[in-house]
Amino acid sequence: MPRSTTVLRAALRPVLASALAALAVSATIGLPSARAAAPTDLQPQALARGADIAVPHLEDGVFVDGERRIELPGTDGDVLGASGAAWIAATWTNNRVGEQRRARIVRVEPDGTVSTIFVGFESRWALLSEDGSRLVTTADSGYRRAAVTVRSATDGSEVRSRVFDGWPQAVTADDRKVVVQTLRRTVLWRVGPNRVRTVTRDAAGAVSIEHDLLATSTDDPYIGGCTRLVRLSDPGTTVWRSCKERVAAISPDGTQLLTFHILTDGVGPGRITLRTLRGQRLATWTTGWFSGWQWESPGTVLLEVNGTRKAATVRCTLAECENATDPVKVTPP
Repeated sequence: MPRSTTVLRAALRPVLASALAALAVSATIGLPSARAAAPTDLQPQALARGADIAVPHLEDGVFVDGERRIELPGTDGDVLGASGAAWIAATWTNNRVGEQRRARIVRVEPDGTVSTIFVGFESRWALLSEDGSRLVTTADSGYRRAAVTVRSATDGSEVRSRVFDGWPQAVTADDRKVVVQTLRRTVLWRVGPNRVRTVTRDAAGAVSIEHDLLATSTDDPYIGGCTRLVRLSDPGTTVWRSCKERVAAISPDGTQLLTFHILTDGVGPGRITLRTLRGQRLATWTTGWFSGWQWESPGTVLLEVNGTRKAATVRCTLAECENATDPVKVTPP
């Protein structure tokens, strides 16, 4: 199915009470009023075709931004985000047995110029800082001890590198800080002074430095662990807690969450819920499985839907759901 930016990875129940609740929520959080209840179960063959995906994304290694289509090196990849007026993407080519080769980070300028700013296996696990100024790579997420490196998102030059123990992985960053998840703790690395502070000894999930949010797990969910959404600056302050669901993503404006069942594993969840920051349910979508999810804009979600017959990228708001790509035959997981 067409590939959109990652993942990172709402329809209202068609009854009057839910519709009235949606209208009230829309007025509260500033979303468009729900004109009609969208279907709860998303099947691309039953949805209308809407506008194409509005945010830059990759399709079979091609960078797509509206009418622009720019060939990139590699056959697969993800758009990491905007860096000033440019866009940053990670690309790679898989060999016949599925192993990644020639992973790299490229910068796509407004005039269509493409430049490679970093080449290395860790390109597959790179992230772009929330402000678009820094690129963060982890030397190899499969090692107990590995280097996390902060680079310029303009030319890939190294700003600073630090070795962490405990199978480290960078989770998010801004121009001065990096949140690093290890096996035993989540830390905040201040890059300039090269200082590290433990934020929590709980596992980290979705994080936003800009909105001061961190999703954590109190313990292994298979032995009763629960999700806590806390303030990154004060992990003792709980914004929302659930022992049934975990946070998949935080909206760009920091007002909404995408959540799914806390024990979800494998190909992806079959149910995704849109919630307010405090956990109020706004809408729930179901399908065979969702293989990806992201916000196209605040209040508008793009879901990679794999239904019973067809697969497509589906755009959902509180008002409706529609296909943002042409449906294709679903590929079994």
